[in-house]
Amino acid sequence: MTTETDRIIKPRGPKREWLLRCEGEEGDIFSVTVSRGAVEIYPPDHLDCVHLERSQIAEFRAVLDEAIDQAESDLQSRA
Repeated sequence: MTTETDRIIKPRGPKREWLLRCEGEEGDIFSVTVSRGAVEIYPPDHLDCVHLERSQIAEFRAVLDEAIDQAESDLQSRA
C-alpha cells in the first residue's frame, strides 16, 4: 500500500484559490482567494455584483468557510 509520503502525485500545499460560477448565460466565474491571512473576492471584470442562486449560495458558503479556515491558519502561523 502506498503511503502519503511515497506518493508522486500530491497537492503542492494548502488551497488558496477557489473558482465559482455566477448565474447567467455567459458562464462567468468569480474567484475567492486567501493571501497572507486575508480573504479576497474578485467578481468578473464587467460585473458590479455577483448573483447566486440556491445551489450556488451553498457552494459559495462552503468555499468561504474553507477560505476563512485557511486565512486563520495563515494568521496563526505568523503569530
